[in-house]
Amino acid sequence: MRKKWMLSATLLLIGLIGGVYFFSPHPAQFTEYCAFCDPKVLDRQRFYEDDLVVALYTHKPILPGHCLVLPKRHVERFELLTDEEITQIGRVIKKVDQAVTKVFDTSSYLLLQKNGIEVGQSVPHVHVHYIPREKGDSSTFGFLVKMYIANAKGPICADEMRETVEKLKQATNLKNS
Repeated sequence: MRKKWMLSATLLLIGLIGGVYFFSPHPAQFTEYCAFCDPKVLDRQRFYEDDLVVALYTHKPILPGHCLVLPKRHVERFELLTDEEITQIGRVIKKVDQAVTKVFDTSSYLLLQKNGIEVGQSVPHVHVHYIPREKGDSSTFGFLVKMYIANAKGPICADEMRETVEKLKQATNLKNS
């Protein structure tokens, strides 16, 4: 009986944390500002760029290696991407995985793409979250707690961002301007 109660309480807590993270609106959704079109953000967080796609290290990583892959063109919804952009995003996700695996020694990853305010999209520009996991880290509850905490805490410091971006640039073997 006690095990059943603990399981129910855990599932309820996971649901609440997930709901808050995924479905709570963010102030950035109600403005015209797009962080992913801001040259200052791009210069600080970009570690990969080609003609169509950019990869950034996120300023509030859920776990070390949490990156974003997005089209260079400002597009708010996934269905508005061209077939070429969708294909290139997939190719860049593979490059990001290779770089993050090399830099952070990860073994698995989650891809997440929120498409609209109602599901908690925080920046009005299509972006795919690449969230790595370490070998043996199979705690769903712990992962959800980390997602909630990352959303609530402040961004990483400038030095950590600079160091991580440089490592990821080296791992992709590309020099960005």
